[in-house]
Amino acid sequence: MSQRFLALSLLCTACSATPPLMEGRQSGDELGHDEPNDVDVATVETRGMAKAKTQPIAQKDDGPRIAAIESHVWIMPKPAHEGLALGNVRLGTSVRLRGATPVPGNGCRAWYAVEPRGYVCHNFRTTLDLKDPYFRALAEVAPKRGELFPYSYAYARDAPMYSRVPTQSEWEKEERRFKPAGTYAELGDWAKGHEELIENTPIEATDPVPWFFADGKRHIGGGVRDPKRLLWKVIPNGSMLAYARAFEMHGRVWLVTSDLTVVPADRVQKIRRSKFRGVDLNDKVTLPIAWNRRLEPRPLYRKVDGAWVDSGERVSGKGWRMITGEKSGAGSDPYWELRDRPGLFMKGKDTTVSWPRKELPPAIAPDEKWMEARITPGTLTAFVGLKPVYATLFSPGKGGHPVPGHDHTKYATTQTGFFRLEWKERTATMSNEKGEPKILWFSDVPHIQYIKAPLAMHVAYWHEDFSTPKSAECVNLSPSDGRWMFDWTDPPLPADWGAIGPGRGAGKSTAIVIYGL
Repeated sequence: MSQRFLALSLLCTACSATPPLMEGRQSGDELGHDEPNDVDVATVETRGMAKAKTQPIAQKDDGPRIAAIESHVWIMPKPAHEGLALGNVRLGTSVRLRGATPVPGNGCRAWYAVEPRGYVCHNFRTTLDLKDPYFRALAEVAPKRGELFPYSYAYARDAPMYSRVPTQSEWEKEERRFKPAGTYAELGDWAKGHEELIENTPIEATDPVPWFFADGKRHIGGGVRDPKRLLWKVIPNGSMLAYARAFEMHGRVWLVTSDLTVVPADRVQKIRRSKFRGVDLNDKVTLPIAWNRRLEPRPLYRKVDGAWVDSGERVSGKGWRMITGEKSGAGSDPYWELRDRPGLFMKGKDTTVSWPRKELPPAIAPDEKWMEARITPGTLTAFVGLKPVYATLFSPGKGGHPVPGHDHTKYATTQTGFFRLEWKERTATMSNEKGEPKILWFSDVPHIQYIKAPLAMHVAYWHEDFSTPKSAECVNLSPSDGRWMFDWTDPPLPADWGAIGPGRGAGKSTAIVIYGL
């Protein structure tokens, strides 16, 4: 298998942290969790956590809690590994208990009832001691609820991920296998959309040395990994790295990841944060609106003596204007007149239009929240009944229109149809690989909403050319739009939870209708 075909197949079978809603491995678009979708972990051997000698400042006590010190801490509907999970507890976070005493259950040494519903198994993945140094370190780098950018992000070019800060002699020995820092091998056409926001300036130290890496030592345990082992893993060329801290030691800048590895900053490239955001719709800002599909500014036109001429005014890249909705000009390339500036027009070839709705899709109630996505225009609109409340652009599958009988994942096309959200996850690393990913992954993608696994709507922090087909299958949104949609849709995420599924006390989920045109 060629390297290019392998990379394409990875991107077309890995969308995000697929929910525990179906059997089989997790797959999809720009990349999923690292374990199968079932939630039965009763057979996993319980292992103890190493304790550190240093003690950080204790968290304020607001009642008994259970904390996640490994991934895949599922919230179950009853105290047993049976059925579908209600949600999960994110690594480095905790959830309040409904009582400090374990409840009877099956398949776990102790089950605890959590707020506002459900049960969590207390095993090697969890701790009840919020003063535990390992949990405290994880909590310091965990994403906070509602953050637009839970982490800073970088594009990896084969980079070691250490358990602690190595000395110069140690990193010189470990990094002999890599190309010199700062030299990179360009990837193929399949990765063009992933490199658009790369900054070619060094990542600078912005934080003090974390207490858990003071003096170059590791003052905490390693979770399920051996804390005495220096090199834990390598983040491959083309993968995305999320980091919470950047500090300097031994004359080099180091990045701290969400699972407490240390990565040399000179072996990755910082990703610029996208500023693109859709538009809130109200009594003053209404549909239809025309978007400049391009990243660069485009002219506004006037008609003079029957000819279209550049007015000298511009619409910013991905900018929008309210239009009358009436076509001007002949042929298939219309001009759209601005509603607030009569006589000024946007050229159809440069634009895509978000339109109002005249009637509801079947199964949508008159006062119900729902979303409309259109693949060719690349538009996404949130409605309450027939009232539009938010409009934006998204990137559909790079394979273009779906073809009947063709696998959407294989051909990188976004599936059309009527769906209700299956699963919402605040932040998750995306990869199609079973077990811990080793070939390619996107770290800590925020605001993921599963439409029909592996199809998901999620943030793409690696580009901002929205409306252009860029994804391998999913609905790609900007960070601002991803958070808006995540907070707006149902079911809402309980305060301490990392993920939630619909039903079983969560209520009905929001619908999305995906059209080709």
